[in-house]
Amino acid sequence: MKTLKSIIKTEVTYDDEMKNKYIVKKEWDKAKRKALILMKNAGQTDDVVQDQTTMYVLNNLAKLDYGSVIIMNLFPSIEGKDTNESATENLKCIQEELMKVDDVIIAVGTGIETNKEAQKRLHMIGAILLDKKATTLQIECPKGKRGFHPLYPAVKNGWKLVPYEFPFVEQVD
Repeated sequence: MKTLKSIIKTEVTYDDEMKNKYIVKKEWDKAKRKALILMKNAGQTDDVVQDQTTMYVLNNLAKLDYGSVIIMNLFPSIEGKDTNESATENLKCIQEELMKVDDVIIAVGTGIETNKEAQKRLHMIGAILLDKKATTLQIECPKGKRGFHPLYPAVKNGWKLVPYEFPFVEQVD
């Protein structure tokens, strides 16, 4: 009989009012590669509870031989409206965390094409990534389409990561 034991270290960073969640870190093997996954909106995961998105992120990254993940979002608001202050703080956090990972996975989903503010934020992150040496990836479904969120049915149980190229985005004021 074998008994396996493991510890998943979790760290979550909020603002002082707990209205914005900036960073969710999960580590299960510090010797393996580290990924930062960027999605659109902050979910319900906290230091103990996992939402479905976080569960699929961890399951798929573990299958791909990663040992930790930093989960971040274009919009950090979990309560109330997104503000310029929270957007600025979020961008600062993303910039800092990008320096700690091997790969960045853009998983904002396919609905971003119609959201000008999300496009603007992704464009800003793309500019930051130009200076970073991390590989930028995205999730591809079995039919070859790309740009999916971890909950998309065709990819939630098995990811194929392929290179991501930031699309040209017109500057939105």
